Amino acid sequence: MRKYFIASLATLALSTFITLTASAGSIFQMRLVEDHPSDGTEQMTVVTTNNQQVLTHVYYVDKAVLLDQTALKSAKAGTDKRGYAKIDVTFTEAGAKSFADITRENLNKQLAIIVDGQVREAPRIASEISGGKAVITGSFSKQEAKDLAKKLNEAAKKK
Repeated sequence: MRKYFIASLATLALSTFITLTASAGSIFQMRLVEDHPSDGTEQMTVVTTNNQQVLTHVYYVDKAVLLDQTALKSAKAGTDKRGYAKIDVTFTEAGAKSFADITRENLNKQLAIIVDGQVREAPRIASEISGGKAVITGSFSKQEAKDLAKKLNEAAKKK
């Protein structure tokens, strides 16, 4: 019984270490959002300002990382049709397949897009997204979008 307990404790510690290390060292992650907190989630808060109104969103984000910067091929800052900053992301071949699988298997769930440890957006998945591309929008300036795209490209090259 004691050996089982020690082995279980060691497995739990290793699992926690891997999760924390992966989260701490990741520039880019995609993780599912849950409706309620649990041992398998972490609370992430996003504060945005819209027309001088401060909005606070609390997300319960799964600790399990579905995609990280190893799935990235490139990122490019730009603006959308309304002039807001955005980042166009292109996935590697393997990343594109994984992203399509994730979106197909998690319809109607929210997918947190985390850059530099912050939720940048958490859209609800309406359909499978194939084609190997995604867009990150959020409350960041054009310069912040350029800086984030540069960081994502540097992280993608470090694979």
